[in-house]
Amino acid sequence: MSDPSKVYNRVKYICFFVGLFLDVLVISLFYLSRASFGLRDFCTNFFSNIFLIQTMYFSLIYVGLSLIHLPLDIFVGFIWEHKYQFSTQNFRQWLIDDLKRFGLGLIIFLITMNGLYIILSQFSDKWWVLAGLFWLFLTIFLARITPQFIIPLFLKYKAVEDQNLRQSIFSLFQECRVPLRDIHLVNLSSKTKKPNAFMCGLGKSRRVILSDTLVDNFSLPEIETVVAHELGHYKHHDILVLTVLNALVVLGGLWGIDRFWKTVLQVPLADMAYFPLLALLFGLFGFVTMPFLNAVSRYCEIQADRFSLRVTQKPTDFISMIQKLGEMTLAEFEPGWLKETFFYDHPPIIKRIKFAESFTS
Repeated sequence: MSDPSKVYNRVKYICFFVGLFLDVLVISLFYLSRASFGLRDFCTNFFSNIFLIQTMYFSLIYVGLSLIHLPLDIFVGFIWEHKYQFSTQNFRQWLIDDLKRFGLGLIIFLITMNGLYIILSQFSDKWWVLAGLFWLFLTIFLARITPQFIIPLFLKYKAVEDQNLRQSIFSLFQECRVPLRDIHLVNLSSKTKKPNAFMCGLGKSRRVILSDTLVDNFSLPEIETVVAHELGHYKHHDILVLTVLNALVVLGGLWGIDRFWKTVLQVPLADMAYFPLLALLFGLFGFVTMPFLNAVSRYCEIQADRFSLRVTQKPTDFISMIQKLGEMTLAEFEPGWLKETFFYDHPPIIKRIKFAESFTS
């Protein structure tokens, strides 16, 4: 009998590559057939203002790609999750969330594209510098508003009723000399049975968020190791470090695209009709740099694990937490180096367990 975790994840990997293939195929045909030029001219017939033309052009592209991906999204996000009894949503609830994701993604896409093409039209020589700075600003802005505005679109914050848990977490924060206004718990059980915990936000908006699926299924010592792990990210400034690093990588990619565009392609960079070429080049760059960014993220995660083990001094509870987390999410404990390199921004479960087993304070 096949290992359920391998089957579950194998199908998700296949769907990822099918989606990637669809993107490359559709965007390539969109350019080679000159449909991109036709769409630009079509939008120009409606508006004279370049901002409105760009908004219409990129909106239609985003809607088109979203509709092409919709069957795959339904299969991966709804059918496959129900098959393995993870999802707790009916189709209507899932579709409402998907429409929210669509709307949010469209807004961010339009802001990004309009900002990029305004920069391209005004600063053709050093556009990549300003575009990189714009990307950094947008990323920081989104990170700042995520806890207060984006998460509440999908999840509700709940009060932590367990007083022992509250006291334990407050004590942990106090021991680490980190101010804590409140404990942030979300009703993830309204979406899925999978447990989760994460840190988001920057500056005063930064917060550790626990899911009710975690609190309801893990022991107090196990939850303490999770919270300590997230505190490790806070103490190491990981969100800011990864945000700046990502912006630097993007800056390097934009510079490379600028050089390639001006020496090889030699077509108007500011003409939105050539956007498919820009998308393909940046997509290729993103795929190539994915292993590096994942490696840095895995390093940050293992340092957060080290922090958790050092602060809590509970390696047994940490190991049981990691093992339970892997089992409840059908994670592959030993995925292989290629999967780890390209798809894992956290170390695989088995490596985290072995690290905890060998840990000495």
